[in-house]
Amino acid sequence: MSAININSNTPVAVGMSGGVDSSAAAFLLQKQSSRLMGVSHYIWPEGDCCSAELLARARDACTHLGIPYMVEDLQEEFTGAVVQDFVDAYLDGKTPNPCVRCNQRIRFSTFYRRLETKLHETGFLTEGESLKMATGHYVRVEETDEGLFLRRGLDRRKDQSYMLYQIPRDLLPNFVFPLGEMKKTEVVALAKEHGLPAAAARESQDACFVHGRYGDFIAEFTGSMKGNEPGDIVDTAGTALGTHRGYINYTIGQRQGLGLGNGPWFVVRVDPRANRVVVGRREELGTREFSISGCNWFFRRNPGSFEARVKIRYNSSAVPCRVRLEDDSRARVSLSRSEAVTPGQSAVFYLDELVLGGGIID
Repeated sequence: MSAININSNTPVAVGMSGGVDSSAAAFLLQKQSSRLMGVSHYIWPEGDCCSAELLARARDACTHLGIPYMVEDLQEEFTGAVVQDFVDAYLDGKTPNPCVRCNQRIRFSTFYRRLETKLHETGFLTEGESLKMATGHYVRVEETDEGLFLRRGLDRRKDQSYMLYQIPRDLLPNFVFPLGEMKKTEVVALAKEHGLPAAAARESQDACFVHGRYGDFIAEFTGSMKGNEPGDIVDTAGTALGTHRGYINYTIGQRQGLGLGNGPWFVVRVDPRANRVVVGRREELGTREFSISGCNWFFRRNPGSFEARVKIRYNSSAVPCRVRLEDDSRARVSLSRSEAVTPGQSAVFYLDELVLGGGIID
């Protein structure tokens, strides 16, 4: 059953991005709660997700709806929890997903807790009240006998459950996703029908804080050329085939931009300690077993092991697998078929439409 429980006296803060989805979410919630406000976080100077233009659009949408609006500055927290993690992962030869980290460490944790504290101080929340926070993500929350679980959005093409699997389990009851039961086309039509100011705003992209090449950003952020220095491209037998332009510019499965003859070649491993990029043929690319760490699970009781379907990249198809939990934060995954598994990406596990949880690929 759906876990959305909002009444006219429920205090709700809507995360406003300046785009059509968050504006539509606020419009829908205004019909349910008389205690509604819009909120945004400022996390990076002229970042794609919090530019001055988008914040202005978010404010305009709240003005249009007649609800209060506030912006919280989280630049310091975002730099430490997301940007530094992004840089460290690339320097370690991994390919991180900063949106997953931002959702886990900022948007659905630090931002929420900061808002709840401030809104108690301002009187928007009364003593003992907890805050409901809504966003325009295409995902649902479902209550089962085992507790609350994320559920894939009705619009499969827009489903964002992969990006949200790290929402802390203890905070999940506080979040509301009004668009989870809607198609994107319905949301756009709703925004146009009611004249919401952000109907044409573009959607955010990964690594909102990077403009240009990742390698250039990391060099500027660290003040070092580590990871950007040339080194050998070798095959799986260790034979030198060419020169790379810095190992942080390569990721598992990459075929383009290698500059090698006698192809096709694929990146099968990045070795930061030896400053090498290892390539191989397609058949050398896949694996059927891998480990994950930093896990977040939505089930209450540790099942020890279970069968599910796993997505190992945002746009990949789910693959049947068996998962063996080593402890609360680590697990071993066995796939039904060989796949190109990329360290640093997330493995997210599904039982039908429910998100069981996931972790970061080692």
